[in-house]
Amino acid sequence: MDNKFLRHQLRSLHCLESDTIALLMDIFTKEPAMGRGLQWIGEDSQIRKAYVIADGWAIRYKLLEDGRRQILNFLIPGDMVGYFALLFRTSVYAVEPLTSLTVHSFTPDQMFDVFKQSPQLAVALSWLAAQAERQLDEQLVRIGRRRAKERLAHLFMELNYRLLRSGAPQPVAELFPLTQPLLADALGMSHVHTHRTFRELVRENLISLHGGKVRLKDTKGLSRLAGFDNSYLEQESLPSSTRAAFSR
Repeated sequence: MDNKFLRHQLRSLHCLESDTIALLMDIFTKEPAMGRGLQWIGEDSQIRKAYVIADGWAIRYKLLEDGRRQILNFLIPGDMVGYFALLFRTSVYAVEPLTSLTVHSFTPDQMFDVFKQSPQLAVALSWLAAQAERQLDEQLVRIGRRRAKERLAHLFMELNYRLLRSGAPQPVAELFPLTQPLLADALGMSHVHTHRTFRELVRENLISLHGGKVRLKDTKGLSRLAGFDNSYLEQESLPSSTRAAFSR
């Protein structure tokens, strides 16, 4: 079962042969398609599989007791879900599809069997999973210290860069299935403040609404506004010392 977005990212690391990547793809199972708005993974639920998104968007989030929601991250094609959760008893977050969603799954037994055959693959997948930690670090800075317009612009540029890194063409990487309430929950802003800030970006011709989706119109302008530095998302070859260790 091929996942072209994950395969594109793994090939970008320049440390895996095609047959090694095929070992991973061979253990994938296609899960039944999921509809928008259905809870996929519940907070405190047991996770018995890890997943990779093949098509569609989802959100990873936590709920407070009064129903307020904090979106931790937006999940796009090629993203892994539950990779580290397999090391724990339950999930500490919930996951919900934003669009119709297609995912591939694999079990811990399958994963560990593949890792025995290719330790390099374990390192490569851990590298990709560690990117989520970098994104969370940037999310903390985004919510804690950036101004409202900077928050929106920075999030848009991060998503744009992540989509391009996964192999999406530029027009696809500039169109997001995001509503203003979703943006408010992701950026720690009130709905009123989010709407006002969103309209400012529209008036400045940086973004637009297209068929109920956010379209980026000026990525250079958004990048300048956000002070966006993509170094935390760059996907280059693994360090030479790491790659050298593979051949020992």
